[in-house]
Amino acid sequence: MTKLSGKWLWGLGLLPGLAIGYLAGHWQELGSASLIEVQQKTLTLQSEGLTRLKQELEVKNTQLTTQQTAFEQLQQTLKGQEAQIQEQKRQLAFFERIMRPGSEQTGVSIDNLSVETTSVPGRFHYRLALIQAAKQRELFRGQVVIRVEGSLEGKPKSLNGTALGMKAGSASYALRYFQLLEGDWQLPEGFVPDKVILTIPKQGRQPAQRMVVGWGEVLKPLAVPQVAPAG
Repeated sequence: MTKLSGKWLWGLGLLPGLAIGYLAGHWQELGSASLIEVQQKTLTLQSEGLTRLKQELEVKNTQLTTQQTAFEQLQQTLKGQEAQIQEQKRQLAFFERIMRPGSEQTGVSIDNLSVETTSVPGRFHYRLALIQAAKQRELFRGQVVIRVEGSLEGKPKSLNGTALGMKAGSASYALRYFQLLEGDWQLPEGFVPDKVILTIPKQGRQPAQRMVVGWGEVLKPLAVPQVAPAG
């Protein structure tokens, strides 16, 4: 029994040495394995962190896009409201000139002109507002002479009512307060409009009137309410 115990004790005494010897012989391998494991864990954590950052970036981009879209929509809404306010101001000023005449001059005046594009190439819809701003309202009759000047094939070209395809009598007026003349102009193919010249010839108590406006200036929304002509 004593001999067995001695052998066991002798064997146990060898274990630390064997362990130390094993570690001494394989320390590089164990160290490399631990380093690789640490690096793998670090890489995994970095990959997970990068994935989270990408997800956060996508969320931020989505929010930014949504905010940008909302901002652009708000800008469009504000522009639309501003345009409506300006239009209402122009309409109010138009009616004030009619209902509160302050001019001593008699006769019809050319108030404004609007030209709008149509679905037909070269065809434009025009609206011409005439008013009588005098305190003493008389019935005036007459006709507006319309001419569109520009160029065709690089050469100056002037188009009268007939050349514009206007219907007979479409430029005639008979009014005491205001009247809205409207119709269509058909421009020749290749014609480049530059300006519009409107003239009311002198006739009796009607003084001569003339308005010259650039084509780009009249391609705007009508500044006069779209109401039926009134005499």
